[in-house]
Amino acid sequence: MNLQPRYWLAVGALVGSLGLISGCAGDPPNPRAEFTERVNKELGTAYQPSHYETAGWGATWQLDQQSVDVAWLAPVTHEQMPLIIYLPGLGESASGGVQWRKAWAQAGYAVLSVQGHAHDQSIFASQQAVYGDFRGMASSHYSAAALRDRLTTLQKVLAEVRARAAKGDAQLAAIDWNQVVVAGFDFGAQTAEALAGALEPGAASGVAVQPKAVLLLSPYVEVGTRPEVFARIAAPVLSMTGQQDEDPFNWVSSYRQREVLGESLTAVGSVQLELNSATHKTLSGSELFSRPAKKADKGSEPPGDAPKGRGHKHGPKPGGGSPMAGEPAPDPKQVAAIQAVGVAFLDSRIKHNPAATEWLHNGAPAWLGEAGRLK
Repeated sequence: MNLQPRYWLAVGALVGSLGLISGCAGDPPNPRAEFTERVNKELGTAYQPSHYETAGWGATWQLDQQSVDVAWLAPVTHEQMPLIIYLPGLGESASGGVQWRKAWAQAGYAVLSVQGHAHDQSIFASQQAVYGDFRGMASSHYSAAALRDRLTTLQKVLAEVRARAAKGDAQLAAIDWNQVVVAGFDFGAQTAEALAGALEPGAASGVAVQPKAVLLLSPYVEVGTRPEVFARIAAPVLSMTGQQDEDPFNWVSSYRQREVLGESLTAVGSVQLELNSATHKTLSGSELFSRPAKKADKGSEPPGDAPKGRGHKHGPKPGGGSPMAGEPAPDPKQVAAIQAVGVAFLDSRIKHNPAATEWLHNGAPAWLGEAGRLK
């Protein structure tokens, strides 16, 4: 009896199995999974909110010949839901801030993110970006006229949301319009502040929302703004910035300038979170895992890019996409702090949850430790 074929089949199977084991053993660790695990470990000792399954969608709406990106993320529930209107940063699409939007939705809030195409990532293909005039580019987007246009756009989006709800969209019909929060990152924070009553008096009068709370990531403060401007905000505000919160457009010169907002608030229940090492990109909650630029490549241009720009050294690289590309990897504790304090603030001010209020007042300062401080 010839056993040779069976022998080689057995050897082949053994070698294949060993190869699979070896391949598995040699697989590099998944940095995203490791980071998420570290963030979750930190969150496990923080305030514990409700947890819901979520569902969402993204779309481009044509409103009066204007293209607007909208993204919806909400808990899967038949109950009415508070609404968070989220406004991303300059150069981001409506998918920006995904880290925070997911956390808010899982805690029981519907989140509607809005960004007009005039302010999304397409700005980095503009002539100003190609020649490195990032401060000049920012000046046009942060202007009073641009702000009024964004408020008008938001008014149209919210009117469309109400119209779709009236026509039978069950998800949008579940919004509790008496429980609205406005939130924004940097550029989006400027719009959120205007909606809440700061900046231009009456500028947001056409937007039919009265926010019950305001959440600002890297708040916008123009040079020379008087403290009484921010004292106009009647709703409680959570303002978050920190020592490494450097504006890549060099439009807001320092985090100290951003802190003026938090120090000027008079609304009862307002809180300022000052973080020790959260970068501008970390506060954005967007693309936290894009690979940082290698030191050897710093300052060089990828093949095919435009010539090196003449903008500020912190400005976005011409043709380089996101202005925050190349920032160091985020600190898990800083991410956990933004997420935990944000959700606790929402639950305290919107759901009036005593446990959330207790944690903010007594638990959070000790939990933050060297990561930051609440003021």
